[in-house]
Amino acid sequence: MTIYHGVTIGVAGKGRMGVPVIEDDVYLGAGCCILGDVTVGAGAVVGANAVVTSDVRAGATVVGAPAREVSVSV
Repeated sequence: MTIYHGVTIGVAGKGRMGVPVIEDDVYLGAGCCILGDVTVGAGAVVGANAVVTSDVRAGATVVGAPAREVSVSV
C-alpha cells in the first residue's frame, strides 16, 4: 500500500458508522479521503483529493469528489 501525505481514513458521520477496509496494493493519492463503511479493493488507485464514500472495485481507478470510476485494470 502507498499512502501519500494528507490522506484521511475514517468514519463518515451520523448514521454511517463503520470503518474503511483497504485491501492489498492500494495507492492513495495526496489529500484523498476514505470515509465510512467502504471497501477499497486490491490494486485500486484513489486519485489525489478524491472523496471515497462507496466501495471501489479491485483494480479500479477513482477520481473526484465524490469519487467516480474512470478505469479498471484487468
